[in-house]
Amino acid sequence: MFYFSLKSATLSFWTKLADWYYESVFHELLLYFEQTWFTVQFRTYENIPLDADSGAYARAIILAMALGVTVAAAMAAHTRRGLGRFVGALLREECHSPEKAKTLMELGFFGSDTVRRELSRGINLRRLVVRLDEECPVQSPSVEAEQGSVKAEEHSKADGADAASISSDAPLTAAQKARPDRIDFLTARFYIPEDLRHRAAIRFEAKGSGWGVVVGTVLVALVGAALLCRYLPDLVQLADNIISMMSPQ
Repeated sequence: MFYFSLKSATLSFWTKLADWYYESVFHELLLYFEQTWFTVQFRTYENIPLDADSGAYARAIILAMALGVTVAAAMAAHTRRGLGRFVGALLREECHSPEKAKTLMELGFFGSDTVRRELSRGINLRRLVVRLDEECPVQSPSVEAEQGSVKAEEHSKADGADAASISSDAPLTAAQKARPDRIDFLTARFYIPEDLRHRAAIRFEAKGSGWGVVVGTVLVALVGAALLCRYLPDLVQLADNIISMMSPQ
């Protein structure tokens, strides 16, 4: 009995809320903007055949593009802020050499899924942050390039260390992209080479990567979608007129 009374009270609440919404000025404003700016009404064109559902399809595509831009901006801001804090921690702790490398636990980012995922499979951090652990000793990319011939001779004579570091300019090799990089985040230590410190500070600077940028992107996406929905029929009309002018009489 109590369950049915609770369910009845819940339904009554949502019914009242729906009735208030449809009778409110807020609903009238949304309806006005939808019909005026977010509705695509194609005309009858001489050379471009469009059926009755073309306007709805075009509107759906435009809104989907605006939503995609918004979601992409939010994800980029979230990732950039999370990675920026990690890079900032490395810079503050002066982790610029293998001797000063620290683990995620020491840096306070062991529980960050964003940082761990980026270090394992991403490329943003792997171009700047070098991993140092028992299975993967690391050497500077500049030194590796300069001593390539020496390494070849050393590998032929003795077991050399496996060098794996990522620069910010050099693209990842095919082997690095294809290799499943399993990292023991309890023991792996990370640092930013001295020659990449300034680049890392600029790339992951907190300014310009906050949620204010996301809000601006949402506004631009909404305005762009509204203008495109409003004036797309005119653009199609212009294209139809051009086709008529260029077609042989």
